[in-house]
Amino acid sequence: MSMHRFTARLLAAASATVLLAGCSLIDLGPDYKKPEIATPAAWDSRADGAGIWPDAAWWRGFGSSELDRLIAEASGSNTDLAIALARIRQAQATAKIAGANLYPTLDAGADASRSRTGTGRGSSTTSTSRSKQVVSNSFGGDLTAGYQVDLFGANAASANAAIASLQSSQYSRETVAITLYADIASTYFQYLSLRDRIRLSEDTLRAAEDTLKLLENQRDAGTSTDFEVAQQRSAVATQRAAVASLQQSMRVAQDALAVLLGRNPQGFRIASASLGDLKLPPLAAGLPSDLLLRRPDLRQAEADMRAAHLDVVAARAARFPSLNLQASAGTVAATTGALFTPASMAYAIAASLTAPIFEGGRLEGQEELSQAQLEELTASYRAAILAAFRDTEDALSATDTTTRQYGFAREAYEQAQIAYRIVQARFRAGTIDFLTLLDSQRSLFAANDTLVQAELARYTATVDLYKAIGGGWNGSLVTPETEAMETKSANG
Repeated sequence: MSMHRFTARLLAAASATVLLAGCSLIDLGPDYKKPEIATPAAWDSRADGAGIWPDAAWWRGFGSSELDRLIAEASGSNTDLAIALARIRQAQATAKIAGANLYPTLDAGADASRSRTGTGRGSSTTSTSRSKQVVSNSFGGDLTAGYQVDLFGANAASANAAIASLQSSQYSRETVAITLYADIASTYFQYLSLRDRIRLSEDTLRAAEDTLKLLENQRDAGTSTDFEVAQQRSAVATQRAAVASLQQSMRVAQDALAVLLGRNPQGFRIASASLGDLKLPPLAAGLPSDLLLRRPDLRQAEADMRAAHLDVVAARAARFPSLNLQASAGTVAATTGALFTPASMAYAIAASLTAPIFEGGRLEGQEELSQAQLEELTASYRAAILAAFRDTEDALSATDTTTRQYGFAREAYEQAQIAYRIVQARFRAGTIDFLTLLDSQRSLFAANDTLVQAELARYTATVDLYKAIGGGWNGSLVTPETEAMETKSANG
């Protein structure tokens, strides 16, 4: 046999296995079908903004360059995003491993040996006889191609399940990103709101201290009592405690923001001064029918469900026979020069069919387990969709409610200011008592605080809405991080 003919036969045997790669000869079905979900035609809350989706960089609509910078920094340094990206790489590796079973294997080997043996008495020219020694060499090489024919689609199902799991991890990363950006924006707005509340509280404290000085002077003049002075001192101390509490809350918000950025809290500072320096972007509400495609957590739940369906197919296929093909060829010769001569070459082609007969219920149990997991994930998918509709409806309602609350709070604050100025003037003129002034001070402080919190609630409701409708995500899985990862993978 010539070298050319030998190689041709080996390649033909290997090609036969390749032609079967990825082909399931028997379909165990059933095919995957996405569950039917009832989708509302429109939102119950606020018709304005329906059908409008925010930009992917929705936070820019608040007009804060500092917020833009913080989110850009977090995109490259947040630990949760780094964890999600590592999970994507793990899923890619798992998909590569699972997909390898769809292709044949080809292994090569080589060996060389030398042996020395004695063959009996030889002629001797001395008084001592010597055995004749024979040295023999052996050189060999072989190629082996093998393939497990995917008769019932087990390998294909496992490979596709791994791909669905990879998509799930990619959707998970998008969910983490949307949640992160919303948390940064909410924490940033909370910090600015606390700074505003501290400023107003300090203003109220100064007014209370001025009143205390006035009362002390009046007491010295005999027009006020120790009781009134003690009451005002209590009010001043209470206000000082309120300022200290707000300062601690602001520090906690600042530290939380630093951690979201992947920084140590020590030395981290916020430059912006007031929530009033920002603006609210126009309302965007999207459409219920598109929400299933524009929330990555819902796409992730669907991908998990697809993977579970394929796991059921793989578990079912494992209960049926498997067919293995193998082609091998080798050459053995006493010298390296004779390794590729026709006389030194041999090849073999073999096939084996194995079927599980008794597994003690293991394979049946695995299929039942996979089916139960699919049922769980299907129910979880439905629950996630219902939760998404609820989140969006609640967020839309909140944007309307907080807008009205803010209007009422501003009116209450303006009236409290007017009332306090009138009461203060009358108290100085001696026409009203101190308790009336004290009540007016408390009302003004409460109105100040309520107004700032109402303003924060508007911003928080807007962020919650953007988060509920997917943060402007349009279904694309391409991100700077995954692009860099894919480029690195492609370059080896």
